[in-house]
Amino acid sequence: MTQLATPSVLETDATDSRPWRWAGGLALAHVVILFAGFSQEVAVTHGTSLTELQDKYGSADLNRVFAGGYVEAMAFVVLVPALVLIARLFGRRTETGRVAAQTFLGLGVVYAAATLAVGFAPGAAAIYAAHHDVPISTIATVNDIRNYSYILQVAISLAMALALGVAALAERIHVRWVGWCGVAVGAVGLVATPFAHNALGMAQLIWWVGLAVLLLRGAPATASDRSLPNA
Repeated sequence: MTQLATPSVLETDATDSRPWRWAGGLALAHVVILFAGFSQEVAVTHGTSLTELQDKYGSADLNRVFAGGYVEAMAFVVLVPALVLIARLFGRRTETGRVAAQTFLGLGVVYAAATLAVGFAPGAAAIYAAHHDVPISTIATVNDIRNYSYILQVAISLAMALALGVAALAERIHVRWVGWCGVAVGAVGLVATPFAHNALGMAQLIWWVGLAVLLLRGAPATASDRSLPNA
């Protein structure tokens, strides 16, 4: 009996640009929403004098800051489906690619959860306390929970870049930017984060935006293209 040959779901997805573009769109939307929310907030770094801390937090518009914080939190809701799609797209063909992509996904979930729970909540509590006669030393302590957690969040995000970079190299997808650049940024960043977390956080964000742009271009042209170094 004659049987019709039908492509597998894996093969169909590999040439379908829609999941790639969805992943890129969500990844880029995460950054846009993140900065839109952050632009309405007030951030005070570790080491700021208590007087300046009280002045910045005490004079902040609570409604505007809390609204900005909520918008920024939504950026991490958008991030989760982006992580799932990216992990799927970069973990199809090889065992190394699958393990690395799933590691990226796991780290991404930890990153989102840590940011929401340990980043946003203490910051909101510190600003609220500054408007309700709480001792400034207590406010500084609560605020530093956010500041120190940010260092760990940067480290996790760099580990994500490293894991996805390994997956990209194993799968031969976007080898230069996602692969080698991701491995370099992630590996160097994990070592140097305690000394330059702000700069490394920005480097990871630039890498992430580049990843999003590449994904928005759609699926790699052909399966054979993946065996060659590319952007």
